[in-house]
Order: sequence, then C-alpha cells, then structure tokens
Amino acid sequence: MSRRQELAAKRAVLVARCERQRRELGLATERVTHSLRAVDAAVSVTRRAASHPLILTGAVVALIVIVRPRRLLNFLTWGFPAAVAARRMSALWHAAA
Repeated sequence: MSRRQELAAKRAVLVARCERQRRELGLATERVTHSLRAVDAAVSVTRRAASHPLILTGAVVALIVIVRPRRLLNFLTWGFPAAVAARRMSALWHAAA
C-alpha cells in the first residue's frame, strides 16, 4: 500500500468518525435545548408574574377562595419558609452574576 493510499484510508476513517461525533453532538444538543425550553418558559412566567403584582395578588386571592383557608394555612407552614429560601437563593444568584 502506498503512502497516498494509507493517508486516504486514514482520512476516510477520520471523516467517518467526525460524522458520527457530529450526529451524537446534534442529538445531545437537542436534548439540552428541549430541557432549557421548559426552564425558559418557567422563568418567563415568573418574570411576567413579578412584573404584574395585581395579577399575582388576584391569583393569590383566587387560591385562597379555591383551596379554603384551613388548607392554605397548612400549606403556608411549609410554603412560607420555602418562599423565603427561594428569595434568598435568588438574591445570591443575582449577586453572583
């Protein structure tokens, strides 16, 4: 086998490997993109709710009416500390950025 044929064979192997890696990377990118779409939608809804406090207040009032005060009190016993923790994490996140 001549040097030219060896190089051509190595090149063919490398091109095939590149094509396989490109396909694998494309699939991985699709999975990450799909996951990030859900996160982006959640962030968008949260920002929209935070920018419209009247709508947020209406949602809370509707929740109180639907869920009933006693159940809501049970929810608040763990929900309020969770909200405080989330707010602190958000502050840390923004401070780090």
